[in-house]
Amino acid sequence: MKLVRYRFKTKSVDDYRPLIDMADIQMPWWCSGEAGDGSYAIIICYLPEDEELEKYWDDAYDIEYTSCEEITYTDRFPKPNWIK
Repeated sequence: MKLVRYRFKTKSVDDYRPLIDMADIQMPWWCSGEAGDGSYAIIICYLPEDEELEKYWDDAYDIEYTSCEEITYTDRFPKPNWIK
């Protein structure tokens, strides 16, 4: 499966969860950090190549992305418990 790994900012610092539950598509996401002034959160997520990021985070900006074929989990970005 072709995937896209995104890194972006979202203005929803109080509740930066995706608009649609990612458990439905079994794709992980994490909050990587927040601005010191509370103006944004930094999100890392994976999506299938044919899914639109804005469907999940409609306020995403400063978007960086990389194509990949597998999800890489690390100590900093562990596999979420809800992923089977």
